[in-house]
Amino acid sequence: MLSQYEQLSERVLNEFASYYKRLIRVERYLKKLIYDNYTKQYANKTYKILYESYFSSLREKTTVKDNAFKEIYKSQKTDNEKLVLSLDKMYISEVLAFFSHRVYLKNIVRKTFFDTPVKTNKNDFRITAKHFKDFRNCVCHFDVKRFLLDKRKFVSALLFFEKLVNCKYRFASSSIEAISHNVSITSILKFIYQTNPEYFEDDRILVNVFDDIARLLDFRTDNLPQYKSIIRQKFKIEGKK
Repeated sequence: MLSQYEQLSERVLNEFASYYKRLIRVERYLKKLIYDNYTKQYANKTYKILYESYFSSLREKTTVKDNAFKEIYKSQKTDNEKLVLSLDKMYISEVLAFFSHRVYLKNIVRKTFFDTPVKTNKNDFRITAKHFKDFRNCVCHFDVKRFLLDKRKFVSALLFFEKLVNCKYRFASSSIEAISHNVSITSILKFIYQTNPEYFEDDRILVNVFDDIARLLDFRTDNLPQYKSIIRQKFKIEGKK
């Protein structure tokens, strides 16, 4: 029999597993947007522009000297390979700081960067970005106390960035309360079908969304249903349309 503390830790661990995947997904999308938008505008000059304006100054003030970006610059790789490696090396704090930096704010790319216009040099953006970064750090270090204290701010920041990058997966714990009293494969799939029927068009997306919601509803990661069981039930629901 699990103690009350163990039950809490297990529940939070499941939430962390779900949120971590979403946080990393947003981070990856942001890096991809930087790559796509800047290479579209500057082609083979992109790396030089971003290195001189941003990458070269990163981590200069850290206590432990990190020369990752300078080492990439000095390597024999192509400029495109250097760009990909540099973006990959960026911490989430450096990715978020990019959008308040002159290399972004004073660049023509800024006007078409996000589908939804957003003023990234404003204080409310910086506050939301800080909540997003703190959320990622909180999950990475399994800081349960901080998570329980700031969960509402953290999730709001995650949802803000998911919407900003047009992420397909975005939902809050509050939105799934309706099925929390009757959790099953069928109830979760029916919820998805009623709220986001487009997820049923792609099995890979569907099982990803299913797993995220299931973890938020206290499914243990090692106790998630097999994908074939999810897809089998999916066909039954579609057959009852």
